[in-house]
Amino acid sequence: MLTIKADINDVSIQQRIKVEFIVRWKECPDCTKEARQSTWSAIVQLRQKRDDSRKGLLILELAIARNALMRKHILSVQTKKAGFDFYFPTPDKARHFTQYLSKVAPMRIKTTQSLVSEDKTNNTANIRHTLACEMVPLCRDDLVVIGKQAKGAGKLTGKLCLVLRVSSAVRLITVSPSREFDVASQCTELHSDTYWRGESSYRLFLSSRRLVRFVVLDVELCDERDRYNSGDSNQVYEGPQSGVSKYALADVEVARETDFGVNDETFMCVTHLGHLLSPGDVVLGYDLASTVLSSEAEWSIENDVTSNFVMPDIVLVKKIKGGQDQSRVEGGDDSAESKHKKGKAKSSGSKKRDRRMKKEEQKQQKLAAAAARMGLNTDEDVYFDEDDFIDGEGNTISEAVRKENEKFEKEVEMDEDLADDLALVEAELREQSFSDNEDDESEKVDA
Repeated sequence: MLTIKADINDVSIQQRIKVEFIVRWKECPDCTKEARQSTWSAIVQLRQKRDDSRKGLLILELAIARNALMRKHILSVQTKKAGFDFYFPTPDKARHFTQYLSKVAPMRIKTTQSLVSEDKTNNTANIRHTLACEMVPLCRDDLVVIGKQAKGAGKLTGKLCLVLRVSSAVRLITVSPSREFDVASQCTELHSDTYWRGESSYRLFLSSRRLVRFVVLDVELCDERDRYNSGDSNQVYEGPQSGVSKYALADVEVARETDFGVNDETFMCVTHLGHLLSPGDVVLGYDLASTVLSSEAEWSIENDVTSNFVMPDIVLVKKIKGGQDQSRVEGGDDSAESKHKKGKAKSSGSKKRDRRMKKEEQKQQKLAAAAARMGLNTDEDVYFDEDDFIDGEGNTISEAVRKENEKFEKEVEMDEDLADDLALVEAELREQSFSDNEDDESEKVDA
């Protein structure tokens, strides 16, 4: 009860009235903004323009999955034809995210702005920022032709090269190394600025889709033949603790795995995998002796490669486990089941509607799989509805994350080079963060 008292014409009036207080809970401005539609003010468009961009984006997905701090401010994510779109509440958080991505993979970043609305009376405007990150379209195990006019390639100008590693820079090695020099002198680092300045001088010759299985028959190191022939078994690289460098030039005799029991054709080649191979190993490589090249690839060999370059018949790329199956069949059960489904004939309108629904379902499955691989969770990291992360089998987000993480870990375990690339990226990021912390501390001391 509330007592009200007033004096009117020297008369005192007092009255008690009943007052009802209503408490309304209200969210803070940041939470209110996140709960609204169209909350983002900056978008990061990550793209790698090549036919098999999935392979190039894999290392980025792994890096994002292992850094919860980078996923903290992502409002939503969308899958696109050659990459992803990440939405952020502020441009500063988006720029911080792109700086992290540029340390993982070579890319160029372009920033644009678009005016959404403005209030001339209060002199305010709603501006959305777009950060376009275009990755260098080269992946590990690719064959690349470096043109004669290329700058920044060093001794590899006018040669056919193999991509050894992709981190903050692309590491290349010639496919026809000279026995007179070591491996390090026949490699070079290609940075993103160098690539984009002379983009036309770097042409993709063959991708990892064209890899063929070979069986190693004999290995003879070029620089240490006497030591190898004496029976020293310590020459095989088994990790950093083995005390042996990972790469070494060697003369290797191989045969196609499909030729066993058919013919006796063998090939000799010089490879950088001398410390990784032993007789009987299975290795993936490019069979340039029998590969049918496209017209663009043939033109590159005729015009971009120098005349003194010796084209090898075989280019060995990486050693694999003998029982490892390189082919992966996805969705086999669903496709087989759909073939046996029988139903009534549908009209053209129903078929179009079914195609749209199927396309949307595939898009949602792709989004769920990509988000799960990157560790994006609806409860912690991403502002998504639960239904957006239900896969084709009806699994919830937690089940989808667990399954995708298991696939990821298995893929990293089976691919030793991918694990090495990820370890290298993490080491570079740790060094960068350590140096940034040192700079911050020095600034505080100076202040």
